[in-house]
Amino acid sequence: MSPPTLLQIVPSLAGGGIARATIETAQAVIASGGSAIVASPGGALLPELLRHRAAHLELPEAGHPLWTRLTVPRKLIGSLREARVSLIQSRSPATAWVAQALAAKLDVPWIATLQAPFLASRMLDRLIESRQARADAVIAVSDHVARDAVQRFPGIDGRLETIPPGVNFDRFDPAMVRADRVIRLASELRVPDGALLILCPARFGDDHGQKLLVDAVKRLGRDDVFCLLLGSSDGPTPFERELERAIEAAELNGRVQIGPYVEDMPAAYMLADVVVSTGGARQGFSRTLVEAQAMGRPVVVEDGGGGAETVRAGVTGWLAASGDASALAEALNGALSLSLERRAELARAAQEHVRGLYALPHSNQRLLALYERLGGE
Repeated sequence: MSPPTLLQIVPSLAGGGIARATIETAQAVIASGGSAIVASPGGALLPELLRHRAAHLELPEAGHPLWTRLTVPRKLIGSLREARVSLIQSRSPATAWVAQALAAKLDVPWIATLQAPFLASRMLDRLIESRQARADAVIAVSDHVARDAVQRFPGIDGRLETIPPGVNFDRFDPAMVRADRVIRLASELRVPDGALLILCPARFGDDHGQKLLVDAVKRLGRDDVFCLLLGSSDGPTPFERELERAIEAAELNGRVQIGPYVEDMPAAYMLADVVVSTGGARQGFSRTLVEAQAMGRPVVVEDGGGGAETVRAGVTGWLAASGDASALAEALNGALSLSLERRAELARAAQEHVRGLYALPHSNQRLLALYERLGGE
Protein backbone atom coordinates (compact mmCIF):
# COMPACT_ATOMS: atom_id res chain seq x y z
CA MET A 1 0.00 0.00 0.00
CA SER A 2 1.14 3.55 -0.73
CA PRO A 3 1.67 5.69 2.38
CA PRO A 4 -1.36 7.93 2.99
CA THR A 5 -1.85 11.59 2.37
CA LEU A 6 -3.65 12.34 5.62
CA LEU A 7 -5.77 15.42 6.26
CA GLN A 8 -6.47 16.13 9.93
CA ILE A 9 -9.14 18.71 10.76
CA VAL A 10 -8.75 20.18 14.23
CA PRO A 11 -10.45 22.98 16.18
CA SER A 12 -7.18 24.71 17.13
CA LEU A 13 -3.40 24.44 17.30
CA ALA A 14 -3.24 26.81 20.26
CA GLY A 15 -2.00 24.06 22.57
CA GLY A 16 -3.33 21.18 24.61
CA GLY A 17 -3.73 17.47 24.04
CA ILE A 18 -5.60 17.56 20.72
CA ALA A 19 -3.07 19.90 19.12
CA ARG A 20 -0.17 17.83 20.43
CA ALA A 21 -1.71 14.56 19.18
CA THR A 22 -2.30 16.17 15.77
CA ILE A 23 1.37 17.12 15.41
CA GLU A 24 2.58 13.72 16.60
CA THR A 25 0.33 11.95 14.11
CA ALA A 26 1.55 14.17 11.29
CA GLN A 27 5.14 13.32 12.25
CA ALA A 28 4.38 9.59 12.18
CA VAL A 29 2.72 9.76 8.77
CA ILE A 30 5.61 11.75 7.28
CA ALA A 31 8.18 9.38 8.82
CA SER A 32 6.37 6.46 7.18
CA GLY A 33 6.75 8.08 3.75
CA GLY A 34 3.32 9.70 3.58
CA SER A 35 2.17 13.31 3.54
CA ALA A 36 0.37 15.22 6.28
CA ILE A 37 -1.97 18.18 5.99
CA VAL A 38 -3.67 19.89 8.92
CA ALA A 39 -6.66 22.21 8.55
CA SER A 40 -7.18 24.50 11.55
CA PRO A 41 -7.53 28.14 12.61
CA GLY A 42 -3.85 28.00 13.61
CA GLY A 43 -2.34 28.71 17.00
CA ALA A 44 0.88 28.68 19.00
CA LEU A 45 1.90 25.19 17.85
CA LEU A 46 1.59 25.95 14.12
CA PRO A 47 5.32 26.74 13.69
CA GLU A 48 6.18 23.35 15.23
CA LEU A 49 3.81 21.60 12.81
CA LEU A 50 5.46 23.33 9.85
CA ARG A 51 8.95 22.44 11.10
CA HIS A 52 7.99 18.79 10.67
CA ARG A 53 7.23 19.42 6.97
CA ALA A 54 3.47 19.12 7.33
CA ALA A 55 1.23 21.43 5.30
CA HIS A 56 -1.37 23.70 6.85
CA LEU A 57 -4.70 24.97 5.52
CA GLU A 58 -6.13 27.97 7.32
CA LEU A 59 -9.65 27.62 8.68
CA PRO A 60 -11.80 30.46 10.01
CA GLU A 61 -12.22 30.74 13.77
CA ALA A 62 -15.06 28.59 15.04
CA GLY A 63 -18.43 30.09 14.19
CA HIS A 64 -21.89 28.61 14.00
CA PRO A 65 -21.45 24.86 13.27
CA LEU A 66 -24.06 24.83 10.48
CA TRP A 67 -22.43 27.77 8.69
CA THR A 68 -19.02 26.11 9.05
CA ARG A 69 -20.39 22.86 7.60
CA LEU A 70 -21.89 24.67 4.61
CA THR A 71 -18.94 26.95 3.77
CA VAL A 72 -15.66 25.29 4.79
CA PRO A 73 -15.79 22.18 2.53
CA ARG A 74 -16.38 24.39 -0.51
CA LYS A 75 -13.31 26.49 0.35
CA LEU A 76 -11.00 23.50 0.87
CA ILE A 77 -12.05 21.09 -1.84
CA GLY A 78 -9.86 22.48 -4.66
CA SER A 79 -6.66 22.39 -2.57
CA LEU A 80 -7.41 18.91 -1.30
CA ARG A 81 -8.04 17.45 -4.74
CA GLU A 82 -4.74 18.87 -5.90
CA ALA A 83 -2.98 17.36 -2.86
CA ARG A 84 -4.59 13.97 -3.56
CA VAL A 85 -5.77 13.46 -0.02
CA SER A 86 -6.43 9.77 0.58
CA LEU A 87 -7.75 9.84 4.16
CA ILE A 88 -9.41 12.38 6.47
CA GLN A 89 -9.37 12.38 10.28
CA SER A 90 -11.46 14.67 12.48
CA ARG A 91 -10.45 15.55 16.03
CA SER A 92 -13.71 16.98 17.43
CA PRO A 93 -17.48 16.75 16.87
CA ALA A 94 -17.65 20.00 14.88
CA THR A 95 -14.73 19.05 12.64
CA ALA A 96 -16.31 15.62 12.08
CA TRP A 97 -19.22 17.32 10.37
CA VAL A 98 -16.79 19.01 7.98
CA ALA A 99 -14.75 15.82 7.52
CA GLN A 100 -17.83 13.84 6.51
CA ALA A 101 -18.72 16.38 3.82
CA LEU A 102 -15.16 16.54 2.45
CA ALA A 103 -14.80 12.74 2.42
CA ALA A 104 -17.99 12.44 0.37
CA LYS A 105 -16.78 15.04 -2.15
CA LEU A 106 -13.32 13.44 -2.46
CA ASP A 107 -14.61 9.85 -2.27
CA VAL A 108 -12.10 8.89 0.42
CA PRO A 109 -12.52 7.22 3.85
CA TRP A 110 -12.72 9.29 7.01
CA ILE A 111 -12.04 8.66 10.69
CA ALA A 112 -13.72 10.29 13.68
CA THR A 113 -11.67 10.61 16.87
CA LEU A 114 -13.84 10.52 19.99
CA GLN A 115 -12.15 12.64 22.67
CA ALA A 116 -14.91 12.38 25.28
CA PRO A 117 -18.24 10.69 25.98
CA PHE A 118 -21.30 11.95 24.12
CA LEU A 119 -22.43 14.75 26.44
CA ALA A 120 -24.47 17.19 24.36
CA SER A 121 -27.92 18.22 25.57
CA ARG A 122 -29.04 20.68 22.87
CA MET A 123 -30.57 19.22 19.72
CA LEU A 124 -28.03 20.73 17.30
CA ASP A 125 -25.10 19.64 19.45
CA ARG A 126 -26.49 16.09 19.63
CA LEU A 127 -26.85 16.09 15.85
CA ILE A 128 -23.24 17.19 15.41
CA GLU A 129 -21.95 14.60 17.89
CA SER A 130 -23.90 11.82 16.20
CA ARG A 131 -22.15 12.49 12.88
CA GLN A 132 -19.02 10.93 14.38
CA ALA A 133 -20.77 7.55 14.53
CA ARG A 134 -21.11 7.57 10.71
CA ALA A 135 -17.37 7.56 10.04
CA ASP A 136 -15.70 4.70 8.19
CA ALA A 137 -13.63 4.13 11.32
CA VAL A 138 -13.93 5.54 14.84
CA ILE A 139 -11.09 5.96 17.34
CA ALA A 140 -11.91 6.17 21.04
CA VAL A 141 -9.18 7.63 23.24
CA SER A 142 -10.11 5.38 26.19
CA ASP A 143 -12.20 2.35 27.08
CA HIS A 144 -14.56 4.68 28.93
CA VAL A 145 -15.25 6.62 25.72
CA ALA A 146 -15.56 3.39 23.72
CA ARG A 147 -18.16 1.94 26.09
CA ASP A 148 -20.20 5.12 25.94
CA ALA A 149 -20.11 5.12 22.12
CA VAL A 150 -21.23 1.50 21.84
CA GLN A 151 -24.03 2.07 24.33
CA ARG A 152 -25.38 5.01 22.34
CA PHE A 153 -24.66 3.68 18.85
CA PRO A 154 -24.63 -0.16 18.93
CA GLY A 155 -23.87 -0.37 15.21
CA ILE A 156 -20.55 1.41 15.72
CA ASP A 157 -18.88 -1.58 17.38
CA GLY A 158 -17.35 -3.10 14.26
CA ARG A 159 -15.79 0.22 13.21
CA LEU A 160 -14.55 1.24 16.66
CA GLU A 161 -11.01 0.90 17.99
CA THR A 162 -9.57 2.19 21.26
CA ILE A 163 -6.21 3.89 20.71
CA PRO A 164 -5.10 6.03 23.65
CA PRO A 165 -2.82 8.94 22.78
CA GLY A 166 0.86 8.15 23.15
CA VAL A 167 3.35 10.29 25.04
CA ASN A 168 6.86 11.20 23.95
CA PHE A 169 8.99 9.86 26.81
CA ASP A 170 12.08 11.56 25.41
CA ARG A 171 10.41 14.87 26.23
CA PHE A 172 8.72 13.78 29.44
CA ASP A 173 11.78 12.49 31.27
CA PRO A 174 12.95 14.03 34.56
CA ALA A 175 16.58 13.56 33.53
CA MET A 176 16.05 15.89 30.55
CA VAL A 177 14.78 18.86 32.59
CA ARG A 178 17.52 21.25 33.72
CA ALA A 179 17.16 23.00 37.08
CA ASP A 180 17.29 26.45 35.47
CA ARG A 181 14.09 25.68 33.51
CA VAL A 182 12.28 24.77 36.72
CA ILE A 183 13.56 27.82 38.61
CA ARG A 184 12.63 30.18 35.77
CA LEU A 185 9.12 28.73 35.48
CA ALA A 186 8.57 28.90 39.25
CA SER A 187 9.44 32.59 39.12
CA GLU A 188 7.16 33.24 36.13
CA LEU A 189 4.25 31.47 37.82
CA ARG A 190 4.95 33.12 41.21
CA VAL A 191 5.06 29.86 43.14
CA PRO A 192 5.77 30.68 46.81
CA ASP A 193 9.09 29.40 48.17
CA GLY A 194 8.70 26.32 50.33
CA ALA A 195 5.05 25.68 49.47
CA LEU A 196 3.75 22.25 48.54
CA LEU A 197 2.40 22.62 45.00
CA ILE A 198 -0.85 21.10 43.75
CA LEU A 199 -0.87 21.40 39.95
CA CYS A 200 -4.03 21.13 37.84
CA PRO A 201 -3.63 21.88 34.11
CA ALA A 202 -6.98 22.21 32.28
CA ARG A 203 -8.76 24.49 29.87
CA PHE A 204 -11.14 27.16 31.16
CA GLY A 205 -13.84 26.96 28.49
CA ASP A 206 -16.18 25.39 31.02
CA ASP A 207 -15.95 23.63 34.37
CA HIS A 208 -13.70 20.57 34.14
CA GLY A 209 -13.85 20.09 37.90
CA GLN A 210 -11.71 23.07 38.90
CA LYS A 211 -14.41 24.41 41.26
CA LEU A 212 -14.51 21.04 42.99
CA LEU A 213 -10.75 21.25 43.42
CA VAL A 214 -11.06 24.72 44.98
CA ASP A 215 -13.56 23.26 47.46
CA ALA A 216 -11.17 20.35 48.18
CA VAL A 217 -8.25 22.72 48.87
CA LYS A 218 -10.50 24.64 51.28
CA ARG A 219 -11.39 21.38 53.06
CA LEU A 220 -7.73 20.36 53.12
CA GLY A 221 -7.09 23.20 55.56
CA ARG A 222 -3.32 23.24 55.13
CA ASP A 223 -1.40 26.52 55.17
CA ASP A 224 1.65 24.96 53.49
CA VAL A 225 -0.17 24.25 50.21
CA PHE A 226 -0.31 26.31 47.01
CA CYS A 227 -2.68 25.24 44.21
CA LEU A 228 -1.97 26.31 40.64
CA LEU A 229 -4.71 26.01 37.99
CA LEU A 230 -2.96 26.24 34.63
CA GLY A 231 -4.62 26.82 31.27
CA SER A 232 -5.64 30.45 30.88
CA SER A 233 -5.09 31.95 27.43
CA ASP A 234 -6.00 35.21 25.69
CA GLY A 235 -8.74 36.98 27.65
CA PRO A 236 -10.49 35.38 30.62
CA THR A 237 -13.48 33.21 29.73
CA PRO A 238 -16.83 33.53 31.55
CA PHE A 239 -15.99 30.33 33.44
CA GLU A 240 -12.57 31.69 34.41
CA ARG A 241 -14.26 34.73 35.98
CA GLU A 242 -16.66 32.37 37.76
CA LEU A 243 -13.70 30.39 39.05
CA GLU A 244 -12.02 33.57 40.31
CA ARG A 245 -15.19 34.38 42.28
CA ALA A 246 -15.22 30.84 43.73
CA ILE A 247 -11.59 31.25 44.88
CA GLU A 248 -12.43 34.56 46.51
CA ALA A 249 -15.57 33.17 48.17
CA ALA A 250 -13.50 30.31 49.60
CA GLU A 251 -11.04 32.88 50.99
CA LEU A 252 -8.20 31.18 49.12
CA ASN A 253 -6.67 34.20 47.37
CA GLY A 254 -2.92 33.74 47.50
CA ARG A 255 -3.27 30.00 48.02
CA VAL A 256 -5.14 29.07 44.82
CA GLN A 257 -4.07 30.83 41.66
CA ILE A 258 -5.10 30.73 38.01
CA GLY A 259 -2.08 30.56 35.70
CA PRO A 260 -1.48 30.70 31.94
CA TYR A 261 -1.21 27.87 29.46
CA VAL A 262 2.37 26.57 29.76
CA GLU A 263 4.21 24.95 26.87
CA ASP A 264 7.09 23.69 29.03
CA MET A 265 4.98 21.16 30.89
CA PRO A 266 7.94 18.90 31.80
CA ALA A 267 9.30 21.75 33.94
CA ALA A 268 5.83 22.42 35.37
CA TYR A 269 5.50 18.79 36.48
CA MET A 270 8.91 18.96 38.15
CA LEU A 271 7.60 21.85 40.26
CA ALA A 272 4.58 19.86 41.44
CA ASP A 273 4.24 17.79 44.60
CA VAL A 274 1.01 16.30 43.24
CA VAL A 275 -0.76 16.61 39.88
CA VAL A 276 -4.57 16.58 39.77
CA SER A 277 -6.97 15.79 36.95
CA THR A 278 -10.68 16.34 37.52
CA GLY A 279 -13.82 15.84 35.48
CA GLY A 280 -15.14 12.44 36.55
CA ALA A 281 -17.30 10.63 34.01
CA ARG A 282 -17.11 13.60 31.61
CA GLN A 283 -13.40 12.99 31.14
CA GLY A 284 -12.42 11.07 28.02
CA PHE A 285 -8.70 10.72 28.69
CA SER A 286 -6.00 12.59 30.58
CA ARG A 287 -2.71 13.19 28.85
CA THR A 288 -1.83 15.23 31.94
CA LEU A 289 -1.90 12.15 34.17
CA VAL A 290 0.24 10.08 31.80
CA GLU A 291 2.80 12.87 31.43
CA ALA A 292 2.89 13.52 35.18
CA GLN A 293 3.47 9.83 35.94
CA ALA A 294 6.22 9.74 33.31
CA MET A 295 7.84 12.56 35.29
CA GLY A 296 7.52 10.49 38.48
CA ARG A 297 4.86 12.68 40.07
CA PRO A 298 2.08 11.44 42.38
CA VAL A 299 -1.32 11.94 40.74
CA VAL A 300 -4.89 12.28 41.95
CA VAL A 301 -7.91 11.83 39.68
CA GLU A 302 -11.67 11.80 40.04
CA ASP A 303 -12.93 8.27 39.44
CA GLY A 304 -15.43 7.29 36.74
CA GLY A 305 -13.83 8.65 33.56
CA GLY A 306 -11.12 7.86 31.06
CA GLY A 307 -8.45 9.60 33.11
CA ALA A 308 -8.87 7.07 35.92
CA GLU A 309 -7.87 4.30 33.49
CA THR A 310 -4.35 5.70 33.34
CA VAL A 311 -3.70 5.32 37.09
CA ARG A 312 -2.93 2.26 39.22
CA ALA A 313 -4.86 3.13 42.35
CA GLY A 314 -2.72 2.92 45.46
CA VAL A 315 0.42 2.30 43.38
CA THR A 316 0.95 5.29 41.08
CA GLY A 317 -1.75 7.59 42.44
CA TRP A 318 -5.12 8.07 44.10
CA LEU A 319 -8.69 7.78 42.81
CA ALA A 320 -11.24 10.05 44.50
CA ALA A 321 -14.98 9.46 44.29
CA SER A 322 -16.45 11.61 41.53
CA GLY A 323 -17.96 14.90 42.66
CA ASP A 324 -16.84 14.41 46.28
CA ALA A 325 -14.72 17.33 47.50
CA SER A 326 -13.99 15.63 50.83
CA ALA A 327 -12.72 12.49 49.08
CA LEU A 328 -10.60 14.64 46.78
CA ALA A 329 -9.13 16.50 49.79
CA GLU A 330 -8.32 13.19 51.49
CA ALA A 331 -6.55 11.92 48.36
CA LEU A 332 -4.57 15.15 48.06
CA ASN A 333 -3.52 14.94 51.67
CA GLY A 334 -2.30 11.38 51.13
CA ALA A 335 -0.16 12.46 48.18
CA LEU A 336 1.22 15.52 49.98
CA SER A 337 2.10 13.49 53.09
CA LEU A 338 4.30 10.92 51.34
CA SER A 339 7.71 10.28 52.84
CA LEU A 340 10.73 10.78 50.59
CA GLU A 341 11.25 7.02 50.41
CA ARG A 342 7.64 6.32 49.49
CA ARG A 343 7.66 9.15 46.93
CA ALA A 344 10.71 7.60 45.23
CA GLU A 345 9.02 4.18 45.13
CA LEU A 346 5.88 5.70 43.62
CA ALA A 347 7.94 7.58 41.00
CA ARG A 348 9.59 4.35 39.81
CA ALA A 349 6.26 2.50 39.68
CA ALA A 350 4.54 5.35 37.82
CA GLN A 351 7.25 5.63 35.17
CA GLU A 352 7.28 1.87 34.59
CA HIS A 353 3.48 1.80 34.38
CA VAL A 354 3.01 4.51 31.75
CA ARG A 355 6.06 3.53 29.69
CA GLY A 356 4.55 0.08 29.29
CA LEU A 357 1.13 1.34 28.15
CA TYR A 358 1.40 4.80 26.58
CA ALA A 359 4.60 4.90 24.52
CA LEU A 360 4.19 7.17 21.49
CA PRO A 361 5.77 4.72 18.97
CA HIS A 362 3.22 2.04 19.92
CA SER A 363 0.30 4.45 19.51
CA ASN A 364 1.67 5.61 16.15
CA GLN A 365 2.05 2.03 14.93
CA ARG A 366 -1.60 1.33 15.68
CA LEU A 367 -2.70 4.50 13.89
CA LEU A 368 -0.61 3.72 10.82
CA ALA A 369 -2.01 0.17 10.73
CA LEU A 370 -5.55 1.59 10.81
CA TYR A 371 -4.73 4.03 7.99
CA GLU A 372 -3.35 1.16 5.92
CA ARG A 373 -6.45 -0.99 6.48
CA LEU A 374 -8.75 1.85 5.46
CA GLY A 375 -6.65 2.61 2.42
CA GLY A 376 -6.95 -0.99 1.25
CA GLU A 377 -10.74 -1.16 1.52
